[in-house]
Amino acid sequence: MSKSKRIIAILLTLCLMCASLVACGNKESSSQPDAQTSGAAATNDAKAATNAADATAATGAATEAAMETGEDVEWDEDPSEVTWMMWNVGGTFTQDGLKAVENAVNEITLKKINVHVTLEMLEMGSYLSQMPMQVGAGDKIDLISTFPAAAGSFSAMVNSGQLLPLNELLEENAADTLELLPENVLEATTVDGNIYAVPVYTDNTNDLHWLCRASYLEEAGFKAEDIRSIDDVTKVFEAVYKLHPEMKMVSSGGKTLIESPLFTGDVFDSLGTDLLAVMIDKDETKVVSFFETEEYKKAYAILRDWYEKGYIDKDIMIREDDPTSDQTVFSFFLGGNKARTNGSEAMAGEPLVSVKLMEGCVSTTNMTILTTAIPVSATDPEAAARLLNLCYTDKDLKMLVSYGLEGENYSYGDNGGIVVNATGNYAPNTLGIFGNALLCDPTSDQVEIGYDMRQVDQSLINYSPLLGFFVNTDPISNEAAALSGVYTEYQGLVKCGLADEATLQQFIDKLYANGLQAYMDEVQRQLDEWLRQQ
Repeated sequence: MSKSKRIIAILLTLCLMCASLVACGNKESSSQPDAQTSGAAATNDAKAATNAADATAATGAATEAAMETGEDVEWDEDPSEVTWMMWNVGGTFTQDGLKAVENAVNEITLKKINVHVTLEMLEMGSYLSQMPMQVGAGDKIDLISTFPAAAGSFSAMVNSGQLLPLNELLEENAADTLELLPENVLEATTVDGNIYAVPVYTDNTNDLHWLCRASYLEEAGFKAEDIRSIDDVTKVFEAVYKLHPEMKMVSSGGKTLIESPLFTGDVFDSLGTDLLAVMIDKDETKVVSFFETEEYKKAYAILRDWYEKGYIDKDIMIREDDPTSDQTVFSFFLGGNKARTNGSEAMAGEPLVSVKLMEGCVSTTNMTILTTAIPVSATDPEAAARLLNLCYTDKDLKMLVSYGLEGENYSYGDNGGIVVNATGNYAPNTLGIFGNALLCDPTSDQVEIGYDMRQVDQSLINYSPLLGFFVNTDPISNEAAALSGVYTEYQGLVKCGLADEATLQQFIDKLYANGLQAYMDEVQRQLDEWLRQQ
């Protein structure tokens, strides 16, 4: 890749870096049996293992028969009980609506896998605080969706020993899922040889787009096909700003120019951190300080130029809202697939133009944002794994939990796409947080823009060569905490063009004063060790 393309890519990904994701292997404890009882215990354990293996084999055979023929199965044993917990993703639901979906789910699971499911759904904030706490307390929770951040994230839950290794569970109870998923998908959730979750299987395309108001672009004399680079975007800013100096040329919430938490990684892999980079486009494995790279400095100069010319929202440091509804904002950047970045969406009631500026690259961070996992609180992990398998292979179950009951919670529009009843008793917007999203029919809006994620060629998605590497911050926990504080203080300044040269240097000096070198050295050591094992 040329220097100019690297600079453009860095510029476009300055504000796509996610919060640190860390992971390490579970810590196991052991005890020595009494000498007089060890023999009997071993015999009982052997019998129990044999009986469990026979039961698993019988259940697997019956499940396979049910999946292939679609006929009901007469089960010899009582159903297993599985509690499945997830969260409301900015939608709506009532307990009556949830119960109706739960009843319909059990019509499927009791017949196919002899599992009775209890569905629990919490609001987002409650899920983030309660789910990890309940798992830690040993409450009966058998299947979960990990949360994108904090204590409920995949990395945090692995790091705290709250997720079960799934290798044998998947082999014995979810072989269909293993056959379905590309090998590198599970590499992202494999730590020290153990699979701890299954990433949501969806369109992981992570290209970077620039979106703007179509009317202003046309008024300034430009068309979508005229924009192919950051230089072109700058030219558009100059023309539109001349016509409308009252407008903010680009903005975003959360102290970043990009709304999306996705990270394209076309030039570097951040390793799930806010401060580091490995320049994978150069086939390098050296861990460097991102904010000291020449690519960042040259790209930041463009951001700084935008800010000094008045193009960047002056309130970007303090705004936490979604500026796409602000009628004084002209454009923003967004990473993702066509459904997420299509220009037919409306910004403040106006049509948008969407231009792809950069091919994306999927990193470990992207793949572990949303996963399906079995926590250590599961009382029947085998049954939970069978339910997990249906989440990735059974369209009826996936459609049901994602959209509810057909005719009540959703219908099919004139164009054949799904239309959700957003005011009904079940519309929690859970499609993307569990299982296999590719099983579901497209929405009416997706049909309108000609997008069907089921038709996306997954083999064309570009993955980072470091997929599956996690930073274990245990040896550098003090440094990580101190550096996080420094980054939070300067984030908006150094990622949105607000910092002058002296402030940028002050930021870098503070990073080193708070342990950046030790942090980098430890991450490099871990990466080198991981690479030797590949």
